[in-house]
Formats: sequence, structure tokens, C-alpha cells
Amino acid sequence: METIYQIKKIETELEIEQCWDVAFVLRPHLDKTKWQSTIAEMMQNEKYSITGILDQNKVVAFAGYRIMTSLHSGNIIYIDDLCTLETHRGKGFATQLLKHVEGIAVSLDKDYVVLDTGFTNNTAQKVYLKNGFALTAVHLSNKLK
Repeated sequence: METIYQIKKIETELEIEQCWDVAFVLRPHLDKTKWQSTIAEMMQNEKYSITGILDQNKVVAFAGYRIMTSLHSGNIIYIDDLCTLETHRGKGFATQLLKHVEGIAVSLDKDYVVLDTGFTNNTAQKVYLKNGFALTAVHLSNKLK
């Protein structure tokens, strides 16, 4: 029997909580006790949204993104987070989420969908390049604390 996966916008506190396991795979530095408040603040102040893929009512992959404008890229959707639980990788969820966010960007008349990825994250880079992304910049940071 083929499994049916549901893709949906994550909005409630329960749905946000269900994203924790996926988020922790990508962002192991995060503090679970601050997860809800951090996401709520991002949603309220930074136009952050989450779209998830559910398997039997459990979030197994999600994309977190912001609608924004930058002088560099124009009117964009910036993907902050894109991750799939290790047990569900290889099923095309990242591609589904990228296409979903792209559809949102097109419907909002955005110029680009933009994201950053680590230099050593070759698996993700292959997915992004396969889905039409191009290497257009180098992201630099200066850790202050």
C-alpha cells in the first residue's frame, strides 16, 4: 500500500511543537525550551512561515521561510530552514517543499527564492541545484559570542 503524505502550513502551537524533532536535526544548537517562543516571535515579527510534510499526523519534513525584500535580491522568499527526518530521506520531500515554496513565491509575484547552505552539505546542494538554484553568493559571518 502506498503511503499518502500531507503537506500543510504549520500554524498552531501543537503543529509547531511537532516540528521540533525535524528542526533539531538541522539546528542541534537550539534549546527545546525556547522553541515555541522563538518561532512565535519569528512568525510575528519577521513574516516567518513553516510548511510541513506529515506522515500519519507527524511532521517528518519542513521548510521555514520568510517573505522579505532586500536590496541585493529584490522581493524574495528566503528559506531559512529545510530539513527531513533521517528516517524519511530519499522520498523527495525536500523537492516537494522547494516546489511548494516556489509556488507561493510565484503567487506573490516574488523575484526569487533564496537560501543558504553549508559548504560541506553536498547532499543538500545537489538537491538545490537539481531544483533550479544557482550558486550566486558566498555567505560570511562573524561570531560575536
